[in-house]
Amino acid sequence: MALIDNTKTNYGKLGYYPVKLEDENTGVVKYYARLAPYSKKEKEDINAWAAQFKKVSEASMKVAFEALAEAIQYFTLNGHSVSLEGLGSFGLSCKSGVWDEKNQKWKSAGKTSASDVNSTDIRSVHVRFRTGTLLREKMKSCRLFDVTKSPFGQQFLGMANV
Repeated sequence: MALIDNTKTNYGKLGYYPVKLEDENTGVVKYYARLAPYSKKEKEDINAWAAQFKKVSEASMKVAFEALAEAIQYFTLNGHSVSLEGLGSFGLSCKSGVWDEKNQKWKSAGKTSASDVNSTDIRSVHVRFRTGTLLREKMKSCRLFDVTKSPFGQQFLGMANV
C-alpha cells in the first residue's frame, strides 16, 4: 500500500517531479520522485492565514506566534523536547565522531570507556522535527500530482534547474 491514499478526502495537494540520480560507484541511472515546493511561507503569511482561520486579529496572532517561537527556542535550547499537539515535536540531536586526517572527513568512532566521552566528541548539534500523529494522518490524505504535466510545472522546472 502506498504511503498516501489518493482515494480519501483530500486535505491538500502535493506536486512532485522526477529527479535523475546516477550512482557514483556503478554509474546506474535511476529516477526518483521529489516533492515540489511551491514557495516559502514567511511568518507574516502564517499569521495572516491563522488569524483569518481562527477569527482573531493579525496583531494578536503575531504576538502569539512570536511568543510561541521564543518558548520553543528557550525550551529546546535547554535540553527539552517540545511537543505541539496536532503538529509534532522539536528536539535536539548531535553527531559525534573524530576527524580522519588520512581521508579528510569525519568518521564515527566510539570510545572504549564512558569516562572518555566529552564535549569535543560532538561535531554538530541539530534541531529535529518529528511529525505528530494528526499531521502524519493528514499527509496521507493529500492528493499527489505530477507538476511536469501542469502549467505550474514548466515554471517550476525552470526554477529547479537553476
